[in-house]
This record gives sequence, structure tokens and C-alpha cells, in this order.
Amino acid sequence: MSPNWDEGQWDQGTWDSPNSPAFLPTRKHKTKHKIMASNPTPENPDIGRALADRMADGCHLHEVAIGIKQNTETVMRAASLAMKNAQMDVGAAKANVGAMSDALKAADDTITTTLSNCRLRLVNLLGQFWSPAWEATGFPDQSTAVPDKQDKRLSLLDSLVTYFTTNPAKESVDLGATAATCTAGFTLLSDAREAHGTAKTNQGTKLALRDTALKSLRRRIRGLIEELSTLISEADERWEDFGLTIPANPSAPEGIESLTAAPAGNGRIHTEWTYATRMTGTRLMTKRITGATIDLEFINAGTAEGLEKTLPGFVPGVVVQVKAIPYNDGGDGPESPMGTVTVT
Repeated sequence: MSPNWDEGQWDQGTWDSPNSPAFLPTRKHKTKHKIMASNPTPENPDIGRALADRMADGCHLHEVAIGIKQNTETVMRAASLAMKNAQMDVGAAKANVGAMSDALKAADDTITTTLSNCRLRLVNLLGQFWSPAWEATGFPDQSTAVPDKQDKRLSLLDSLVTYFTTNPAKESVDLGATAATCTAGFTLLSDAREAHGTAKTNQGTKLALRDTALKSLRRRIRGLIEELSTLISEADERWEDFGLTIPANPSAPEGIESLTAAPAGNGRIHTEWTYATRMTGTRLMTKRITGATIDLEFINAGTAEGLEKTLPGFVPGVVVQVKAIPYNDGGDGPESPMGTVTVT
């Protein structure tokens, strides 16, 4: 050790000299792991929307005082509304696909009847079994049977238009075996197929837009949680005003306000329930109260991340009670009201 360690230089222009490197205390960066773990970002769009709405309510109360700048009430409500609209668009698109599927089936049934009538007419003229005389009619695969594939039925209709136009004497108005009938059937089925394809394409587009809206919503939820983590402490009670768990002191979710249970056929029960603030999942419980086997207590029927679930494995005719329990890292919330359903 230098004998002059306390003489002259320690406090005279070296340690605190303007030219010396600045001394900065080491800052421990606040970890967000605990905060993010106690407040996970929902994957389910319904849960995400419900949480975003609660977070927007919290912004309404505190964003000015806390100093929230990025994920404000306006931003959160816009993300929630975009998600809602995207979900409604998907629902409408799926309904349209269903309607177009029904229309396509009806059209196919109609032209199958038309082809059966044409076959009956041609059997009277050309014989029961396929022969070279049948080739000009367009019946495929050297068979006189109505094709079992829709593409082949459509192609056969087109061929029969040509056949009956070329051979008008072989038409039968009474049987509906005419070029005009086949033309009408071809148009009906072709248009129905096109409409169905368009509806499916539109559904795919709406699903992609919904996924984009969900990503945006989740990004906003995660962004606000991260923003709050830099502005308020882990023990601040205002976390709950945003529909979130206090990271330093997690509390159980609030209660589920309502639950419905309905028969879904084939021994299944479809259950839906409302969002409970701070829930990260739901535990479902069932109890059979009639039938050969009666439950003395409620039985665990699994968990769900969303707000609905179909429960299989019940005997048709039995009466079942269903309830849901929301949970998070802070424990279980209050049980939901009970639903009662007769299984079909």
C-alpha cells in the first residue's frame, strides 16, 4: 500500500476531477417476469376482448395520473372494437358458407334427379347396359349409372346438353330429359358451386383478418401491462382497476355471473359462461342427478381457457348439473350459478 494513500490526491482533483470518468451507481433493472407471469396475455379472443375492456376502464380512471402514453383508453377500446367486428365478420362468413353449402346440396340433389330421369329415358332407347351407343351421351367410365362424384355429374350434364341438342328426337319432355332441362341443371349447379367457393374464400379472408385483429389486441394488452410495470409498483392496488392481478399480492378472480348448459346431441353438453375479472382459466364441474349412476358430489370435468366448452361422455336422458369456477395464480374465484340440462 502506498504510504501516501491519504495525502493530497484522493480528494484533490483525481477522484472527483471534471476530467475523470463519471461515477454512476449500478441500477438494477426491474424485472417484468413476475408481472407478466401473474398477468398472462390471453390467447382466446373473447377473453382478450373482455380484458381489454376492463383495461380501458382502468385507463379511464388512471391514465392521466399514472402517465400512460402508449396504450391509452382510446387505443384499448379501438383494439377491442376491431376484435369484436372481426369476430362478427367471421361469424357472418361462416353462416354464409353454411347457407351456400345447403344451396349447393339442394342444387346437386336437383341435378341428380335430372340425371336419373335422363338415364331412364336413355335406357328405354339404348338399353340397360353400357354399349358404344352410350358413348355419345357422355356417361363416364363405361357405365350407365349416374356418377357418384359431383364433378362428373356436372360434366355429364354438359355432355347431355350437346347430345339432346344434336338428337332432339331422343328428348322426353314428360321425363324432363331435354337439352333445356340439362342446361338449367348445369347452370344451377355451376352457379351454386361458384357461390360456395366464393363464400369459402371470403371466410378464409375474414379468418385471416380476425387473426390479425387478435394479434393486435394481444399486443396492446401486453403493451399496457409492460407500460404499467414501469409506472406503478408491483404492490399497487390500482392493478385491479385494470382487471389485472396485483403482481406482489395476487388475488383470486371475481365471480362468473352466468352460465348456460344445453344439450349438444350424442351424449354431449355445450356450456357457455361469462368472463370473470382476473380469470386466467375456468374449471368445469358436473354432477349427474338422474340415471343409473348418480353423483353424490360434483366431478371435475376439465378446464377451459375460453368461455365455452362441449363436454362429452354422458348417457342420453340423464339430467346433469354444471358449474364453472374461475381461477388464476391467486386461487379460485366464486362458483358460477349452476346450469341444469337433460342430455340428448
